[in-house]
Amino acid sequence: MALAGLMALAGGACSTSTGGSGPSASGGGLKTGPGVDAATKTITLGVLTPLTGVASPIGIPLTDGQKSYFDWLDAHGGIDGWKVNLTVEDSKYDPQTQVQDFNQIEPNILFLAQSLGSPTTQAIESLAQSAGMLVGTAAQDSAFVNQKINAVIGTPYAVDVANAMQYVSQHKPGAKLGIIYQNDAYGADGLKGFTAGVSAYHLDRVGAATYNVTDTAFTSQVLAMKNAGATVVMVTALPTPAATIVGTAAAMGYTPQWIFQGPAWSEFLMSSTGKVGGTATPVAPALLGVWVLGYEAQWGDPSVAGMSQFLAIQRQYFPTQVPDGYYMYGYALAVMEKDVLAKAIADKDLSRAGVLNAKLNLGTVDFGGLLPSADYTPNLGPADRETVVDQVSMLAPGYLQQIQPYFMSSAATTMTFAR
Repeated sequence: MALAGLMALAGGACSTSTGGSGPSASGGGLKTGPGVDAATKTITLGVLTPLTGVASPIGIPLTDGQKSYFDWLDAHGGIDGWKVNLTVEDSKYDPQTQVQDFNQIEPNILFLAQSLGSPTTQAIESLAQSAGMLVGTAAQDSAFVNQKINAVIGTPYAVDVANAMQYVSQHKPGAKLGIIYQNDAYGADGLKGFTAGVSAYHLDRVGAATYNVTDTAFTSQVLAMKNAGATVVMVTALPTPAATIVGTAAAMGYTPQWIFQGPAWSEFLMSSTGKVGGTATPVAPALLGVWVLGYEAQWGDPSVAGMSQFLAIQRQYFPTQVPDGYYMYGYALAVMEKDVLAKAIADKDLSRAGVLNAKLNLGTVDFGGLLPSADYTPNLGPADRETVVDQVSMLAPGYLQQIQPYFMSSAATTMTFAR
């Protein structure tokens, strides 16, 4: 299924930055390192994200959200006078391309402002560790939360799904549970949460099926769920496979309660423009009522403290952006990274080691309610364990209507993560 309008490349500010691998001291006693130009007070960060391919519906708006916040920040004095430039490379959601792109930009960036995707981030994690480089990890794989180089916002995939299983136990008593998940690190983490939640709430698990990221047909996976009698199906997938799964099932007359992991959703699954008024997609009617997991506030909610500034910045820098949780996520990721840089500058250490130290001792980051606040300490662990549940609706911004505000299940509270 084609996602119209999502394949244009996201804009990214490119810059020439200082090379070299070791820290140096500027005239003001500030330690610097790669990607830091003390003469012009410019910091260059890298972005490795899918601007083309199956995950581009996530990478494009997420990168635009990051860029909009940094552009606004630069226009309002920067970070104590320091400005941020982004060097953006298209990872294509391909681990090998991710490694090539990392090696290309690594000498000239202070850190990665974004590495999107579990399998792609895993591919460069050891390289980033060797470089002593912070990674703005736009992937909620719980394997990342106890690595000091990873700066993650939001809730791990496994925790999201465990929370969802408590919600199912309360709202779908007697349900028979199945899961369709991507056959990689992303899918494995969704399965981890599914297994923990099913066990914690004594749910009836009747089936599981996997798919490969390159698959385009999902008949066998849907038949596995239908034949098992699953009445609720968890889908840990990317947007195009998720929509194709639901569409395939609808054509068979199979209509369980679908639950989408956050990355399975895109408003472009509903219409050509991502908003009401665009040409409806063939699968749109079947998607109505799907539950979508996440941790972002409802787009436009006036009760959210940071919403008015967020929307003002979006209208100024990306006026054509439709309501989109990935855009909000990218904006929030940039907010966290601004706080990391501000602390490193205050500590007079803009070397890679100084940035890592700033992240580890950052404390609480407030996103103005756009996302739950996040905590960063040397103890590591998840930044957050809360989830919201949205329902696909024709009447809501971005087609998502919140039906369950932030909550944290007992299973999520006790979930542990390997170091």
